[in-house]
Amino acid sequence: MDPTLPKDVAYAVGAYLRSADQLLPGAVTACAVGGSIALDAYRPGRSDIDVIAVLSDEWKGHRSLMARLRLLHLSQVPRLTARAARGMGFSACCNTVFIWESEITRAVTEINPVASHVGEVFDSQGAFDVNPVIWKELVDGGISVRGGPVSDWCLDSEPGELRHWVARNIREYWAPLAESARRGRRTLSAGAVEWCLLGPARMHHTLLTGEIISKEDAGRHALEAFPDHSAIIEVALARLRGDPLPTTPPRDQWRGLTASAMSSIIADSPANDLI
Repeated sequence: MDPTLPKDVAYAVGAYLRSADQLLPGAVTACAVGGSIALDAYRPGRSDIDVIAVLSDEWKGHRSLMARLRLLHLSQVPRLTARAARGMGFSACCNTVFIWESEITRAVTEINPVASHVGEVFDSQGAFDVNPVIWKELVDGGISVRGGPVSDWCLDSEPGELRHWVARNIREYWAPLAESARRGRRTLSAGAVEWCLLGPARMHHTLLTGEIISKEDAGRHALEAFPDHSAIIEVALARLRGDPLPTTPPRDQWRGLTASAMSSIIADSPANDLI
């Protein structure tokens, strides 16, 4: 295991791969960690672990493949439950996308993912995280734990497609979510505020610079770029950091302020210029 990996990440990924080798012998030929690890933004006790697993083509057509991948997903439950019982939350969960070995060098938007799981959700139809943003994170800072350095994988993150993909993501996901936040009535949780603000802020920065940044860097970027929304952005950052939540603004204003901030960030993103 790479010595630069945080101790709990190395333990979690090691346990995950041991389960994989038992459930799918010889299937996982390469594996790398991306996400917050690739961005040097991993927070012990708070962050999940984003994993890309490469499957041997010999497993294509195997009738029990999906059942075994589901069991691999569930194999984490005892470890995560034990962490939660010790007051560590359900962090250090391996969220994994699976791709075939024969497709690893294809342009990322042409890869047909095998399956994926995020948190408690298993998707047997594909994987959202097989996209230019995640592949750029891997190329720039991903850490291989099996199958040689990521630089030897010959990943094609399609740099010329990055901004177009982000622009579509803003129009098709974040803009409707902002409208939903505006129309909703229930008070948003701090976790929802974090998700709704730091996600668009990351996309905004990528459209402007072509670079991928962490959620915390996105929050700092949003504070500088959108100072009129600083109060609710500070709520998002406090939630991300695990700090006490600010007493102002009051919780019953979080939804309206979040929707307003999202609208400002989205409106300032040059998404419509990249149709």
